[in-house]
Amino acid sequence: CPATVIRKISQVDFLVLLKQQSSREGMEYQSFLLVRREIMKYKILILTTLMTMCSGSEGSNTEQRVVSLSTTHTEVIQVLGGENLLVGVDSFSQTELPIEKIDAFTVTAEDLVKLNPDLVVIAFDFNGIVEGLESLEMNYALLPPSRNFEDVYSQIEEIGKLIDKEDESLELVSSMKNDVEEIVESFSEENIRVFHEIGFTYGIYTINENSFIGEIYNLLGIENVANLKEDPFGSGYPEFSEEEIVNSNPNLIVVGHSDYLNKDLSTRVGWEQIAAVQTENVFFLDENLANNWGASTVDLLNTLSEIGQSQEDPGLIYINKYSEEIQNPPVFENNILYLVLFILIGLFLYSRRNQQKETV
Repeated sequence: CPATVIRKISQVDFLVLLKQQSSREGMEYQSFLLVRREIMKYKILILTTLMTMCSGSEGSNTEQRVVSLSTTHTEVIQVLGGENLLVGVDSFSQTELPIEKIDAFTVTAEDLVKLNPDLVVIAFDFNGIVEGLESLEMNYALLPPSRNFEDVYSQIEEIGKLIDKEDESLELVSSMKNDVEEIVESFSEENIRVFHEIGFTYGIYTINENSFIGEIYNLLGIENVANLKEDPFGSGYPEFSEEEIVNSNPNLIVVGHSDYLNKDLSTRVGWEQIAAVQTENVFFLDENLANNWGASTVDLLNTLSEIGQSQEDPGLIYINKYSEEIQNPPVFENNILYLVLFILIGLFLYSRRNQQKETV
């Protein structure tokens, strides 16, 4: 058996060995810190993603209280997914929620105090309500009737900003613009002369080129017999005499109000001579659709386009489509954060495994 050589370790050798061990432990500790730092980085990313997913699009708006005294703007708020913010609406707004109905023509700012609104949306300054809202220092938005599609888009985007639904409003406007362009391009009927009636009892009122519906007829290339009729008030809704209507002899009549005793226009003196009455080319437009200028304006355009070509009411198509698209986004879009989360977890696990290999 060979002799075993026992070497005495000197103090110098011991210090060298101790230094080597400390150096090795230091490297291991640095690797450990590096791994911990990488793990923490991915944990923060995953936590941030989870918080975003949990917060969703509800955000801080759950406490906002909105009163809408305009059927048009109630409709816009609903389409944008903000109906839960409404605590009061005008009596003509349609909603299934237990929301207080308010007479927009007679209500005062003092009447609204009990609802404690953060925002009041109005289309008209009825009963001096603007002065009352300002004196009570209540936030309000006055958004009067639109005269063209650009006004419509602008008001939708403004509502989106006010109720923190800006992304939804931009998406809605984009869809509306595409649909308007498609409807206008697909309209091909020619030689249509229309008389559009908006009032009868207190005089016959119609629309000219300065009104929103007047713009729709011009976009479609439909000749409006009152297009150039002057309105002394600049409202876009001039008075038109029966003699002017008979002489213009329209081949299409659209009645956009319910202010009539019967729907047989041939009983009106002299109207039996009008081409549209003789061919029964008379269409009674839904009053709400005729008077609103919100998301349903594309349905208004589509309806006037269809009755000009086929004399058939297509019904409400686009506003239902918009509500579905905005409030129920595609599955992929709804779950995209989950996809990001899975990717982050994968990167975390991959990085951790590599760091462990390097340490070993």
